[in-house]
Amino acid sequence: MKDLMKKTKSVPGVAHPDLNFGDRSINKLCIKNGNRIDFSFSNIKVGYLKGLKLRYSPLSQKKIFYLKYKFKGKSCWLKLNEFILGHYGTLEVSEELLKLYKKYYDTKKGCWRHNPKEQLITQRELDASLELSIRACAKRLVEAQFPRKSKIGRLSKLSQRPFARTLIGHHERFEKLIFDEDEKGYGTIKLKDGLSWKSFWEKYPPLNIDPKTASGEISIYDTNNIGPVIIDHLTKGVVVKYLECRQRTPGTKENILDALQCLWGYAERKLKCFGDKTPPINPTLNIEILKDDESKYKGSKYNHMSFDDKQLAQVSKGLIKIARKKPFQAEALMLLKYVKMRPEELLKLKKSDIKGNHILFRKEIKKDRSKGQNIDEKIIITDEIRHILWRIKRHFRRKGYDRFRLIPWLFPSDRIDWGNPDPKYRQSNKTRRQSLSGAWEELRKHISFEGSIKTLRKTYFTLKVEYEKSQGRTTEEAIDKVVKDTGSHKTSAMVKYKYNKPPETVQIRKAKELSKVISIRSKER
Repeated sequence: MKDLMKKTKSVPGVAHPDLNFGDRSINKLCIKNGNRIDFSFSNIKVGYLKGLKLRYSPLSQKKIFYLKYKFKGKSCWLKLNEFILGHYGTLEVSEELLKLYKKYYDTKKGCWRHNPKEQLITQRELDASLELSIRACAKRLVEAQFPRKSKIGRLSKLSQRPFARTLIGHHERFEKLIFDEDEKGYGTIKLKDGLSWKSFWEKYPPLNIDPKTASGEISIYDTNNIGPVIIDHLTKGVVVKYLECRQRTPGTKENILDALQCLWGYAERKLKCFGDKTPPINPTLNIEILKDDESKYKGSKYNHMSFDDKQLAQVSKGLIKIARKKPFQAEALMLLKYVKMRPEELLKLKKSDIKGNHILFRKEIKKDRSKGQNIDEKIIITDEIRHILWRIKRHFRRKGYDRFRLIPWLFPSDRIDWGNPDPKYRQSNKTRRQSLSGAWEELRKHISFEGSIKTLRKTYFTLKVEYEKSQGRTTEEAIDKVVKDTGSHKTSAMVKYKYNKPPETVQIRKAKELSKVISIRSKER
């Protein structure tokens, strides 16, 4: 038989010697040239294997199992899997055909009730499409530009950037991503250098590095342990092991966990990775990350402070001093003292948002726009806010600043490319101010105390709570009232623990007042 096979060239329709149905015989089959050959098997004794063929290509040396059968009087071919010794052979193909035989073959009538080709291919293609690795899910998530969890739209670029850095960053490929936002505040991700997503992934394949031995932090996409894991097999234990596989700060662990939570939600809701099966328990939930009592983040020292009246006055004077040098940044910082908006929300205001008696706080620019029902809000223009808006309008009339009138943003950038011929450029997100850190560093030269931009927001809420308390409310009642009036948070817990931070001078004054009361009552006894 061996000599015959070597001399024979495959010709469709020409009979060939049967093969022995065994992995060793199939593995030894080797013909150097010729056309494709369909081999039958000589020692098949069970009915469900009758019609099984091995299609062999001398050119590619591929050996693929096929089932030849008749359905409604027509001859059909069902492609199975390729023979790979030790992975898919006679045992595996027998098990697959037996399942098919039990499900679709009528043993009494001796014919197929349903066409197994249609049934099997549909199921197999479905299973293949669902069995995605963590890497594959990460690729699709980035290409989809991070859809929101429960609403139409995408995450903001402030969320997209750290998630993308954790999933595919810490690598040269991250520098090829352009993060921006559209008119609705949805983040966008584009590629530099005219790359397509296909060429991007081909140019920057996964590194397959063990995170334990890597010189620095590497992305989930580049790991050789969690990256190739099928999403169905991701468990809480796998996630915890990955978080603890190398020395990481609690903040880094939280960033990784947040990115994995986003990935899991996308795989479950958008990619439908689990099909009709009951989805596994979310492996990213209820993972406790231990934190040190002392935070290594430099800005954490400002977490429990706000400005008192004297400090606020000094801040205002300092901002007036730097207004000539950094006009729009200084006014933005001044406005933060009187509105509930976060800096990143404030910087997205347009001139058209300033109405007669209010500022339109558009739902598109809110940080928590993905949570619950979101609507536009009105921020009433008080005398202090009106004065700041007047100052901003005056800056637009200053010499050298009149060209900023063409920019729609209330706080335009000072790095605008005025020579850009694209008519859409001046209306785009690239012409607005992105940060206030430069102005704050300049302000620090004119004040005699420590603080940060977020201290202004804490001061705003603290003063609101103090005002409500002055109206006879308890602290709890005052906080509930502030949360209800401002609508900045869904619950009062955030204001209670993160934003209501009475200044040290106020705490000292209250401590002295309490000490006096205790002293008087002690004497009365």
